[in-house]
Amino acid sequence: MSSPSLSKSVLPRTIARSGRALGIAVLALAPVLGFAQAGQLDRGFGSNGIFSSTFNQTSSVFATCVALQPDGKIIVGGEAGNPGIVVRLNTNGTIDTSFGSAGVVSIRYRDVGNFTVGVAVQTDGKILAVGTGLPNAGQLVRLNSDGSLDTSFGNGGSVVLTQTAAGLLLQPDGNILVDGSIEGQATRVIQRFTTTGLPDSSFGHGGIAPLSAGAGLMALQSDGKILVASDTLSRYNSNGSIDHTFGVQGQVADLTGPAAVAVQSSGLIVTAGTEVSGLMQPTNSTGFGLSEVFPTGFPVFLFGTHGGTVTGFPGFPSAGATTIAIQSNTSIVTAGQAAVTPLNSAFALARYLPTGQLDGSFGTGGLVTTSFGNTAANIAAIVLQSDGKIVAVGAAGPNFVVARYLAQ
Repeated sequence: MSSPSLSKSVLPRTIARSGRALGIAVLALAPVLGFAQAGQLDRGFGSNGIFSSTFNQTSSVFATCVALQPDGKIIVGGEAGNPGIVVRLNTNGTIDTSFGSAGVVSIRYRDVGNFTVGVAVQTDGKILAVGTGLPNAGQLVRLNSDGSLDTSFGNGGSVVLTQTAAGLLLQPDGNILVDGSIEGQATRVIQRFTTTGLPDSSFGHGGIAPLSAGAGLMALQSDGKILVASDTLSRYNSNGSIDHTFGVQGQVADLTGPAAVAVQSSGLIVTAGTEVSGLMQPTNSTGFGLSEVFPTGFPVFLFGTHGGTVTGFPGFPSAGATTIAIQSNTSIVTAGQAAVTPLNSAFALARYLPTGQLDGSFGTGGLVTTSFGNTAANIAAIVLQSDGKIVAVGAAGPNFVVARYLAQ
């Protein structure tokens, strides 16, 4: 496969509502509060705070990743049927019909089971998307700002990966990091590509560096070192070698099995995931787990309780965090799912003070849930706007969902 196939056959469903259309569905939401407060849905976004669509598909419709353009428009990746998709929304939560085909670009990364796992926006406005499918591998694709394929990148607009993709990270110098697992092997690697889509030979061996643990979401430190959150938290030097000064031989054990990692402006490293604990409410079996370590990998014992915290959601026996972001005031926002049963769950967010304590000014006691009726729902990724508002993407039942929450 030298380049992906972009299809314009997947069109958003048009639903007229108050003069706005294209992909907006009305969902059951939490009660409307009488005044704006942090954690409340931003009613000026989409339909009462939510954009939702099936894109005329009957199955496998979900959002997985999100990035912001400098003009505030929202790039969201996911799946709609078999193709992976990249969607662009206007700042008010309506679909941007000037992008791709009526706001949607469909990408076939592999033969079947395609979905986008990461998106990023370059400083020149071009959009990177990485996806995977069956057989188990994927492609890195670059789009022009209008959604057309940038044929100057890689081989006709794409780079065929040697592995399934798990994460995408754009470095300040424009180089591109992708991590994942090599097809048919247990080997997990990071690949780095130049701005033109060529392997960066200065990274690892010929542009490929082995991972000491699983692949997952990545984050950058200010010194260029690379953090990977998976079964453990691992750190790599900017040349792809493992950083043996971090933790124990480059790794830090984390009880949360970290799903996401972020770096505070102070250099402290925060991870989020799912924690099993008997210390929560009696009705909770799992909750949001957070841990914080120094740049050396040593726990910050003053964070939470001896370096970590676990949070359950009242009325939801289980919960787990999948994504994390740091606000400009160093407060920590985490998001994921709170579940009654596997088929009855809600969007869940929690905000913590820099000390690891829940921020009582956010939602109810620091917690927010958004239910969509008796259906499964989860947040896959969040991003913070320049005004602090929280954009969350994921799925609710058969719908691809983007929600925006107030931050103050």
